[in-house]
Amino acid sequence: MYENDRSMNNAFPDGFETTVSGVDNVTRKGRGKKAALIGGISAAVIAGGAVTSYAVSDTVKNQVKLRVSSPEHYYAWVTEKNSKTIGESVSESYKKMLEKREKGETLDLKLSFEPSQDAKDMLSDDIFGDVEDEDTKKVTDVINNTNEILLSGSYKVKKNRISSDLGLELDGKDIASYELAADVKDMDYFFRIPELKEQWLGFEMGSGSDSLYGVSEFIEMYKMILEDPASVISPEELEEEINKYTGIWGSFAEDVKVEKKESVAVCDINVNYTVATVDLTDKDMDELAVKYLETMKNDKILKNIVVNKLNAVKDEAEYTDDLDKGINELRDDLAENDYDNETVISIDTYIDPTGTIRGFGFREDDDDSCRLVFGKEGSAVRGEMVFIEGNEPQFSAALKAEESSKSYSGDITFTYSDFYGSDEESIYVNFSNVEVKDDEKGYFSGDLTIIAPDADPIDISFSSDGKSEEIKYDIVIDGTNYGVLKLAYALNDGADIDMPSKSDAYMIDISNLDDADYDDYITSDELAEFVKNSLEKIGIDKELAESGAESFKYGYDKRAEEAESFDFDDWDSDDFDFDFDLDEDYDDDDHRSTAGGSIIGGSDDDEFDFEFDPGQLKYEDYKDMMTKEEFDQWMELIEQFSNKAS
Repeated sequence: MYENDRSMNNAFPDGFETTVSGVDNVTRKGRGKKAALIGGISAAVIAGGAVTSYAVSDTVKNQVKLRVSSPEHYYAWVTEKNSKTIGESVSESYKKMLEKREKGETLDLKLSFEPSQDAKDMLSDDIFGDVEDEDTKKVTDVINNTNEILLSGSYKVKKNRISSDLGLELDGKDIASYELAADVKDMDYFFRIPELKEQWLGFEMGSGSDSLYGVSEFIEMYKMILEDPASVISPEELEEEINKYTGIWGSFAEDVKVEKKESVAVCDINVNYTVATVDLTDKDMDELAVKYLETMKNDKILKNIVVNKLNAVKDEAEYTDDLDKGINELRDDLAENDYDNETVISIDTYIDPTGTIRGFGFREDDDDSCRLVFGKEGSAVRGEMVFIEGNEPQFSAALKAEESSKSYSGDITFTYSDFYGSDEESIYVNFSNVEVKDDEKGYFSGDLTIIAPDADPIDISFSSDGKSEEIKYDIVIDGTNYGVLKLAYALNDGADIDMPSKSDAYMIDISNLDDADYDDYITSDELAEFVKNSLEKIGIDKELAESGAESFKYGYDKRAEEAESFDFDDWDSDDFDFDFDLDEDYDDDDHRSTAGGSIIGGSDDDEFDFEFDPGQLKYEDYKDMMTKEEFDQWMELIEQFSNKAS
């Protein structure tokens, strides 16, 4: 959560007045999609600052700005400072991603299951029930003698290449494995199961991009981004763009209301923040939209990406014309000035004494609002997120944690309305002794318990030595322990990837799939041999393994034969008989009722003859799920289907 060098203790110095005043220009209110646009922009700026900007700020500088600046100028400074922090953070993360992509990165993982005897008994009962014979015993003996099932593998990425492998082991014995290799630049993909066949099966995806996706331009764009993301936008350009567009918001507000040292409730603590409020009207929203579109129109970086790099539009003229259309429409509305002065959305910004944004709130009216805010009081760390619609909470999340040295203990409560919106339900996540071991790779230690309605608690433990992570889950259902599930993984720098040779692989051109004959790559005899060998490896005796392989081969050949004989061109819906007789088609051997008499929708002679009565469905029964127009459209579709079926 909070590292020592980024702790809330530093952000809230002892004895310092926890007030901030003044806020910078903010966007103005709007309705519908415009309000959603501003909400998204504000959330990115403010929430990003609240979550990622717990670094120590220059408190003295903030207090000076607070006291000598107007609310609008102070707020502009606050938003610019926090936006800059976000831009630097995102740019640095992007730069690290590019460096790792160049050097390569490897993810090693192991997923193991150690079944208990109860789990083995349940599996045997589900498969065989009360059947007892010699062959059944051979299989149940294998189940009872298995103490660990392990999936282990790796995933590697380097520049344009990807490779992965996955192997299955039973009690330390290799059973089978799977391998994949891909070159995203040329869009060549290779697969194989070495125990089945050493030769690779390859797909040339790039050659069939037109037929597969419809537009080759999309594929070229996709390949360019994957091949060299920095050629599309560099870390420096990304930071510049973030600062540019978040800066528009910070310089827009003309009327900012500031409440100094306001007590803000965050769960069960109260924190003194400066709260800056901006009220936005429809006219404000249109004016703000014009500023964004004009910035996009003159944005050389964005224009170069859209026009020259991604070829999303034909040329610069088309790019400019499209934006001009939107700008001119908005300017026409502004010229007519047919607006009222009613506030359509209010935006609250919570600022701590260091000038760091700790949260935000949006209020469209008295009934609809949302808020996200974080706070700290002593060792108590709190966070709260609430969405209210129709003056009723729809979803909330409350974080309550206690800080002790480098670790945290507490809980997160998620509360939401049920499907019908009448009752509230909650999911609890209790955590203890959570300590981050490697922030970049996501390693941490601690214990979690998840408590959900109508379910057994789920206890999960996390442990890390700083070089890898292990997650352990004891599967307990209705008081019965079914075994232990473990996941261990490690992220390591560097990767060596050798691509298979296309000349040695069995290659399939994706644009000519109809001409591909998979029997040329693998035969049913080879598949049956693989099944037999795999069964023997897990402990099935040779005779039973051969029998299982023969059954597999028979089913495989039969399905292949049916697939070859089926002609989609000859298929017709008339081949299906929707008017069937129960006495003829159902009998007691199929455990289906053949009793005489009518059934719902049926005739007296038990012939299923369904007739749809529109009068059976009333809009009143569905008004909570759809509008009247949607209901009428639904009824029309049902009637059409019913008429066709009859």
